[in-house]
Parts: sequence; C-alpha cells; structure tokens
Amino acid sequence: MGEPTFGILGPLQVRAHGAPVRINGAKPRALLATLLLQPNGFVSLDLLTEVLWPGGAPRSAVANVRTYVRTLRRLIPPAAVEGLRTMPSGYSLDAAPGEVDMLLFEQQLAAARAARDRGEDAVALRFYESALELWRGGVLQDVPSSVVWDPAITRMEGLRSVAVDECLELRLRLGDYAHLVSGLRSRLTENPLREDLWRMLVHALHDAGRSAEARSAYAEAERVIAAELGIEPSAPLRAIGAEVNGYAGRRHAAVPASVCQLPMDIPDFTGRAVEVADLEELLSTAARQPVVAAVSGPPGAGKSTLAVHVAHRVRDTFPDGQLFVDLAGTSECPREPADVLAEMLRGLGVIDSAIPGETGERAAMFRSRLAQRRFLVVLDDALDSTQVSPLLPGTGGSAVLVSSRRRMPGLPAHHCPLGLMRPDDARALFGTIVGADRLLRERSDADRVLAECGSLPLAVRIAAARLVNRPGWSVGTLADSLHDERGRLGAVRSGELEVRAGAELSYRHLPEPAAHAFRTFGDLPDDAVPGWLVAVATGCDGEAGGLETLVDEHLVEVVGRDDLGLNRYRMHGLLRSYARELTLTGNQEDRLRRRLQVIDALIALARSANAAMPTRFLGVLGGPDEHGPPDGPAHAVAAKVRARPVDWFESEHRNLMAAVDAAVRLGRTDRAADLAIELAGFFDMRGYYGDWLRTHRLVLDAMPRHEDVRAAALLRNLGQLHLYQDRYADALTSFDRSRALFAELGHPTGEAVAAVGAGSVHRVVGDLRAALGAFTAALQDFTAAGDPHGEAVARNAIASVWLERKEPEAAAGWLRGALELSRGVGDRHREAQVRRRVAVLHELRGEARSARGELERALRIFDELADLHCAAYVQQSIAELCLRQGDAREASALLIGALAVQQQLGDRRAEARVAGLLGELHDATGRKQTARHYFHRSLATWHRLGLPDEAGLVDARLRSMR
Repeated sequence: MGEPTFGILGPLQVRAHGAPVRINGAKPRALLATLLLQPNGFVSLDLLTEVLWPGGAPRSAVANVRTYVRTLRRLIPPAAVEGLRTMPSGYSLDAAPGEVDMLLFEQQLAAARAARDRGEDAVALRFYESALELWRGGVLQDVPSSVVWDPAITRMEGLRSVAVDECLELRLRLGDYAHLVSGLRSRLTENPLREDLWRMLVHALHDAGRSAEARSAYAEAERVIAAELGIEPSAPLRAIGAEVNGYAGRRHAAVPASVCQLPMDIPDFTGRAVEVADLEELLSTAARQPVVAAVSGPPGAGKSTLAVHVAHRVRDTFPDGQLFVDLAGTSECPREPADVLAEMLRGLGVIDSAIPGETGERAAMFRSRLAQRRFLVVLDDALDSTQVSPLLPGTGGSAVLVSSRRRMPGLPAHHCPLGLMRPDDARALFGTIVGADRLLRERSDADRVLAECGSLPLAVRIAAARLVNRPGWSVGTLADSLHDERGRLGAVRSGELEVRAGAELSYRHLPEPAAHAFRTFGDLPDDAVPGWLVAVATGCDGEAGGLETLVDEHLVEVVGRDDLGLNRYRMHGLLRSYARELTLTGNQEDRLRRRLQVIDALIALARSANAAMPTRFLGVLGGPDEHGPPDGPAHAVAAKVRARPVDWFESEHRNLMAAVDAAVRLGRTDRAADLAIELAGFFDMRGYYGDWLRTHRLVLDAMPRHEDVRAAALLRNLGQLHLYQDRYADALTSFDRSRALFAELGHPTGEAVAAVGAGSVHRVVGDLRAALGAFTAALQDFTAAGDPHGEAVARNAIASVWLERKEPEAAAGWLRGALELSRGVGDRHREAQVRRRVAVLHELRGEARSARGELERALRIFDELADLHCAAYVQQSIAELCLRQGDAREASALLIGALAVQQQLGDRRAEARVAGLLGELHDATGRKQTARHYFHRSLATWHRLGLPDEAGLVDARLRSMR
C-alpha cells in the first residue's frame, strides 16, 4: 500500500501520485488540518473561524473561508476533491482509512489488538510496527496550534503512547530482545520516571543473558527515581532488581498489602462444591479481558455467603486487591450506581474531591483505574443489570462477582443459578452446627427439619442455631415447632417464607433483651454498626445485652473490627425487613425516642472527635450543645474517639451520613444541621467534597427558613466548598449570605469567619482592594470577640494581600503578629500556613535561603499533621523556588509529587499551575515532547476553569514551541 494522501501524524503532508503537494499559506493549512482532524465529520464555520482567527474573526471571515476552500480544491489531488463537500454552515472531508494516516493508524492498531487477543503474537507485532511507522513526529507539528485541536491531538498522542507500550509488551513476550531494549531506552528518554518501563528493560536484559547490563539498568533506575522523586523504587521494580542482583528475598521483605474489603469468610462453609469449583475456574480466566459472574437465586439460598467464600478462595489470583460493595438491591433504597462508583474509587485511592460528579465520568474513571490492574470486585445484593452495568471494568484482568435475587440476562456475564441446597449438603450444614453425633442419632427428625426449612441455607442456619441454644430440645421438638410455624403462616410460596418462619420462631424464643435488640436493627442504618450504637438504640447502659445472643442465634453476624478495635455487626437483609415490620407494630413514641437517641449520641461523639482533631476547621458550630457530652454506651467509647478522631469519623462515615438523612426525614432539621456542621471539618481534611455538598444542601433545603446560627454556619461551609472547587461566584454568594445573617443575629465571630471567606474569593479573582476590606473587617470582629485564633487567620490573610501587591515590608508586621498568635494558641496548622507566607516575604526581599527554611518548616508541620493538600502546596512553592534558582532536578521531583496529590485531591487550579511549571522545566532542559504534554494538560485545565488569560499564556508557550 502506498503512502496516504493526507498526513497529520507529524508535519502536515499532502501527496498526489506519490509526490508531495505543497500547500502554501498559514490559513489554508490550518483549515485543512482542522478538516483532517475530524475526517468524515461535519466541521462548522463557527469552529473554523475560531481556529483561523482566535482573537476575533473579521467581518469577511465567511468569505475568506470560502476562498481558502477554493484554494484547497485547486491543490489537493482530484480524487480527494470529491470528498471535500460544502454543507450548510460548514464543510466535510470524506476519506477512506487508507487516505489519511490517522485513520490508517487506528485501523492497523485495531487489527494488532485483535490478533494479539487471538494469541497470534507474530501477526500482531507486524500490525503494531506498521501502525507506529506512520508517525513522523508530533501531530501537525509544523502548523501553528489551536485550542480547538487539543482534544483530538491529546487523544491521538495517547493512542500512540499506549500502542508503543503494547508493542513493547508483545516484544517481551516474543523474546525479541534486541528491538525491545532499544525501544525501551528510547521510551525512557521521554519518560524517565516510568517504573514499568524500567522493569521491562531490566527483565529483557536479564532474559537475554546480558546480566551486567541488567544490573547496570536497575542501578540507573534507582538513581533516577531517587534524584527525581526522592524515593526508592516500588516493590515490583525492587523485586526484579533483587533477582538480577542475586539477593532476592533478603531485601525489603515488607511489601505493602493490597486493598481487601471482603467481609469475613464463613468458617463452617458447607456444600456447594460444584458451584464453588465452577466459579473459581471462571474467575481465574480473567486476563486481557474482564470476567463477570452473576450468582442468582431465591432469598436465603446463600448467594452472598457463596460469593464471599469464593472471593476469599481466589484472592491470590487478584494481587491488586478485592473490592466489596453491598448494593442493597432488596432494601427500600437500593444504592445508586453513582454513589457506589464513588465508594469504589475511594477504595482505589481516589480522594472524594477528585471524583467526577456525573455517573458516566465516574464509571470512566473506574474503568481507567482498573485497566492495567487485576482486581476482584464483589457486588452483593444487586437489584438489576441497570444498577450493575456502570460498575463493570472495561479492559484488563479484573473479575466481577455479582449476587442477586434476579437473573440479569442483560448483563454480559456468565450466569450461575443457585437453587436449594442438595439434601446431603443441607444435612451436612445442619450437622456442622448441631454436631455430627446428634445428627446421626436423630437423622429422621433432622430430615423433617430440613424439609421444613426448604433446604435453604439461611433457614437451616437459623433453625440449627435455635436448637444449639436450647439444649433441652430434641431435634423432633424443633421439627414440630417449625411445622406449626409454617402452618400458621400458610403455604410456602417462596424462599422468603422459610426464612421468615425461622426468624419468627427464633424471635419468639428470644429473651427480652435480645428481642429488643433484634427489633432495634429495623431502625439502624443498613451498614455495619458498632455494638455501642446498638446499645444506645436499645437504651442499655453498656453494650447491648442481647447482642451476643443474636450472634449465637445467627440472627446477626460479626463482620470485623473497625479502626478503633470495636466489633461491627450486620443483620441479613431479610431479617432486617422482619425487624422493621416489628418496629412498625410497636409503640411509635418509643421508636422515635430511640431513633433520636442514636442521632444525639452521634452528634455528641462527633463534637468530642472534633475537639481532638489534629487541625482546626475555620467554622462556626450550629448552636449551643443542647444534649451535653455523650453518656451511657457512647460515653464508654468517647475516650477512644478522642484518641483517634479521624479514624472514628472514617469508621462511622456512612452511619453519620445516614443519621443526617434520618434527622431530616424525622423533621429534626436542628439535629441534622448540628451533625452536618460537625462533619464539615472531617470532610475538609479528607477531601470528601461530594458528601460535604450533599449533607449541607440537604439540610439547607429542609430548613423552613434560613434565620438562625445553624443556617449561617451551613452557608459559610458551603461557600468554603465552592471556593475549593473554583466556583467563585457561588462561593461569594454563600459567604455574603452567611455574613449578612450572622450580622443580623449579632454573632461577630461568625460574621468574621464569613468575611475571611469572602475576602479569599476576592483575592483569588484579583480584586485586592475588596479582599483587604473584608480581611480588615474580619480582624476587627475577631479582636472584639477576643478570638486569638481568628485574629491570626485575619492577620495572615491581610498579609497575603500585601504580598500579592509585592510589598513585603507592608506584610511583615501582619505576619509577625499572625505567627505569634498561632504559636500562642498552639495552632500548629495555622503556624504552618503563616510560615508559607513568611517564605514569600523572604523571597520578595531576595532572601532565598530564608524562604527555603520557612517552607521546609511548614512542610514538616503539614507532614506531621498528615495534611496532604497543604503539604502539596508547600512542595509546589519549594519547587518554584528551586526552579527560579536553576535547580531543575529537585524542582522536577517536587513538582511531580505535588501534581500527583493535586490531581488526586481535585484541585484543578493547582494542577494547571503545576503542569505549566513542569512544561517550562522540560522545555528548558530540552525535553520538548514531555514539555508539550504538560503544557497541553495545563491548557485544557485552564479552559475547564474558564480562565482565558491563564490559558492564553500557556497557548502562547505552545505556539512558540511549534
């Protein structure tokens, strides 16, 4: 096949009969480039004018475009002229794959992947080589760039990068070491910090018998990573290094554990041997494509138990980890895919603030995170395929195990229907619980019990536990009781009825403390709960007295311990439904009182936790503490909560969120507001911005009027969240509303806190006069209220304005006062914030060494407080200082680390700034391709933020590189 007519994978190229055709004029070339980036697609006149005249189109723009099109028709080959079609309000360039190198590249890449997936590696390698040979440089590298092209160029460069990696992996598998080594070294020149490439290089050299070079390559990898990032290589790279150096197993024995969210396996799992073996074999086949297995069956069939048991058995097959999510498909409120995706992304290490808002974007991020990894995802109690489909990986070697009452034919899964247990398996399960000897002695009565239980595992477990806890009963007595119970309930119609029969039988024989605890679970959150919370709900003084009885009866299961070392308990969904029925028939006043007791206990403990948090959140409590410190069972765990406040918030995260929802549903918006406000500091520290927004909006919307301190505090917190997420207009509106409301209420501290937020918005958008006015007003209110912490905040903020104005001497006094106040009240976090500004002061004075010292002091404090976000800002500041002093190596390491954290936290402004700095650094050191990559990333982020001035500066840098 000859060369394509049109080429954009490098300098713009047009060929006719094998000879190049020269296209003169910048604008005709830009117009042709735009059409070629969207072949066979409509390109509007509006888009073309934006490309040709980015600063604003002249009145003659449309006529000029037509002139340029006529010019192209005269120059391009006749066969291609037919494809250049004029359409209403635009144009289209129709082309076959062989006519445009971009289309041909995508076609051959698809053929390579198809051959690879069929196991035809040699054929695949030829297609990869053919595809990559089409690239002659960067996309349209000799045409002045346009912002309009960025998405298409980024996509193509990404495809090329992935194709190169896939080709290298294929060469490694084929043992094509000569080409592989040269390709890897070339790739590492552009990406010297990619450990997977270093790992392949060391592996290839070692397998090729070039042991000395392999050891040398590993030593070079260690040096580069240490110099650029200040860290040692990761465990996989260290492992291959240990192998080639001959000390495998003697160095770095401690390997970080992978993620494992699986619940505890059932120790006495019995039966289902065929299903277990089939599922194990199926899940283990996940390699280049994900595998999905769906277990379906009637209630009580043991679907969840089987899924967890199999997941534990195949853990070693999925070394990157195991995720587990209860989809609550049989509950009153099945979980939304968007919320589940957010939870799984957190499990994969994504901070909440970096999680997109839309379900589709979250699903795309989830698929991307799993694309190169081997995870097992267990989705328990699914409602239907609509709920499950967004939760599936798209590529890679992961597997998904789904359990559901419904068979989901619309799901791309291998279906495993689960019916009743085989009689022998059911008998073995019963004997495991009651004892083999007893089963042997009373076999005929045991068969009656199993018949009454319908051979459903859950029903068998409940019945057997009932018998174990009644030593005076015979197996025949149990069988008679079950028969009577079923007769009272009527004919058996489904698995639920067998379970209900067992549950009612067990419940009627429970002692009152245990029966009370059983009913209580009907009102508790669906998530696992600690024992003290059950005790609060039951009104017990200590741990719920009947809880252990419920565990013994198999009515509640222990699902592990939380970070405070406390047991967590969960009730099966079917049993919870029965418990909820019981609560609805009881005294509703008592029920309301118990539910409010739970909410009040959570509020009290949240206040205790906040008082001990390592950082002080700049906020205002919703109102006076009307319920006092925690008492009863909550008081018993208060000391543990104060000792590990962040861990407690994390353990109770979902229960706290559920409590806010419950308080709103009960019409107690005051309690809902108090709890939401107490959660804001935790959400801020951990970056759980989605939960922060949901709780505050939920409570504000539920309030009949916004007229008290709680509403003002919620509005201020909402303004802070908007500021973090670069929604400046929304932030200023919330801060101003909060400030006005605090002023009406005569609350000077609240007014000052809101004023600091408003001033921060003004400073960020460049209105320094308004910012100084807001900060000065805040200082006056903090001083009048006798709040030294607030004074430190305001003084530091005022100094920031003078520093923005490049007037260090005007800022000096404010910073001295802020530092003294911060240290006086023992607020180390605020002290570190002030030291960051002191560093700016020193640099403006030309005192680089002093500036570096202050930044390092601030970084140490943030590291000790585990504040990743603020530490990343300081890293960025140190990197910029190094960059200005010409220390590119240290600047690169610091900036790469800061960029990773800012991306994880979702701080897009900081991400754009750091990416731009990395672009400048690599441009200055001659790494042009890497520089363009970072500049494009920075440019796209500034555009998403709607900041054209910053975007224009980056675009100018890209144009200068072209």
